[in-house]
Amino acid sequence: MRLQCNLGRLALVSLLIGASVLAAAPVTMSPAYAHCDGLDGPVVGAARAALQTGDANHVLIWVRPEDVAQIKAVFDQTMAVRKLGPQAEDLADRYFSETLVRLHRAGEGAPYHYFGTLEAC
Repeated sequence: MRLQCNLGRLALVSLLIGASVLAAAPVTMSPAYAHCDGLDGPVVGAARAALQTGDANHVLIWVRPEDVAQIKAVFDQTMAVRKLGPQAEDLADRYFSETLVRLHRAGEGAPYHYFGTLEAC
């Protein structure tokens, strides 16, 4: 009888601990972002290198072969628009970076999350 009572208490305590962990999980969990989604990630770093050097080859390793033509076209558009002034350069750079990350994530079969002000993931 004493063994049954202790087993019953142990089961109840285990159940309460499990319920507490599950109840706290939504509060403590945050969305997981791949490092490449961040502004400081390697894909955006490659985009910056490409834009600084004028060489799209820096980013081609981050996209599928079937996306190379599209990223090269966006790169060419970006390089042309950058010449229109500082605001145009910022906007064009962001468009290129976001397009690159979107295509990269699609190649991984993962959703694209607008990287907005994300800095480190």
